[in-house]
Amino acid sequence: MHVTFDMNSIRSFILHGLVAFVVVACGPGDFEKQSRYTLAVLDTLSIPFEGEIHAADFLGNRGVLYNYRSGTYLAFDSTGAVLASNSLPPQGDNGLFYVNGLKLLPNGELFAHSIKGEIGLLDQNLRLREKRLMPFPNGVVDLKRNVQIMEKWNDELLLFFPGRGNKSPYAKGYYRDNHLLEKLDLVTGETAPFLRLSPESQYQQDLHFEPSTPLISRAGDHLYLAFNKEPLIHRYNLAEEGAWEESVPLEAASFARIKGQTLPLGNDGSILAEGEITGLFGLENGFAVSYFEGLYRDSLPPAATLPGQVVKWYFPESGWSEPLALPKELLFLLNFEGPDQPFYVLLDPGYFPDRINEMKILKLHVQPSL
Repeated sequence: MHVTFDMNSIRSFILHGLVAFVVVACGPGDFEKQSRYTLAVLDTLSIPFEGEIHAADFLGNRGVLYNYRSGTYLAFDSTGAVLASNSLPPQGDNGLFYVNGLKLLPNGELFAHSIKGEIGLLDQNLRLREKRLMPFPNGVVDLKRNVQIMEKWNDELLLFFPGRGNKSPYAKGYYRDNHLLEKLDLVTGETAPFLRLSPESQYQQDLHFEPSTPLISRAGDHLYLAFNKEPLIHRYNLAEEGAWEESVPLEAASFARIKGQTLPLGNDGSILAEGEITGLFGLENGFAVSYFEGLYRDSLPPAATLPGQVVKWYFPESGWSEPLALPKELLFLLNFEGPDQPFYVLLDPGYFPDRINEMKILKLHVQPSL
C-alpha cells in the first residue's frame, strides 16, 4: 500500500521554515501593483469549529467544514451563521472513514468521499442518507486533504478512484494506459471506467513521475481536469462521451517540478518546494485555477521572493488573466464562481493560535485596481 502525505501540511512546513532566513521581497501588494485587479475583503466570518479541517466546500450560499478526528460536519451560510452540525462515526453502516473530499449540491445535500472507497450522501442536516462502496479497493491511501475528485453530472458521479483491475497509479505509464476516472451510476449503482488522458499531457511519456493527484471541476457539459503537479488544464466534453477538446498551458511565471525520469530517482535537491495546482473551478465558458509556483534552491538570493498561492482565470476569447495573490494565511480556496462574483477562502488556523475553537473565512471580491 502506497501512502502519500498531505501536501498542504508539507508545503506549509517548508515555507514556515524558510521564513526564518528568506527575505520576503514581494507580497500581495506587489502583485496588485502589477495587476489590473486587487482583492477586497467584503466580510470576515468566524465559524465555531474545533480541530483541523480535512475537507471543505462552498456553493451558492452554503459552506461545509469537516474534521476527521471528531467526525464532525458543520454547514454555514454566507453570513457565518451555523445551519447544521452533525458527527458521524468512522465505522459501521451509519459512518464514514477518513473523508478527504466533499462536493456540495445545489439542493444543499453533500457527497462525501472516504479513502476506503465509501461514497456517502448527506442530507441538508448532514445526516447520512445513503452510502455506497466502490467495488474494488482504492489504489492509493492518499492522506492529502480536501481533494477535488468528485463531480455530479446528470445521474452519474464522476470521481478519481484508481485501482480497477488491481492496477497501481504509481506504476510507470498508469495514466497513459488506463482511464482517469470512474463513473458511478447513482440509479443502478454500477461503475465504469471513464475518460482518457490528454495527448498533450506529460504523463504520455514513458517515464517515471512523482505521484500526482487529478483535480476535476464541471461547468455545464464541460469537465475540466488538471494534475496537481502538471501546469496544464484539460477540457473534456461530457455530452460527447468525455471527448478531449483541448489542453491549456498554465503560463505560470515559474512552476517548480521534478521532470520525468528514466529511473525513479526523485528530487535531486534542486527543488525546495514543488509547484502545485491547488484548486480548479469550471466557469461559464472558462475556468479558474489557484496554484503555488514552488521554490527552486537556486532561486534564493538575498532578496528572494517567498511564493504564496495565486488565482487566475481563463476565457478563450481573452486568454489568461494576470495572477492575483491570495492571502498568505490561506489554507483552502473554497470556491470561485467568476471574477465578478464574491468567493470564500478558509484561513489556516495555525496563524491564529489564540482562536483554537474558531475558523476564520474571508469573503473576497475581485475589483479593478485604481
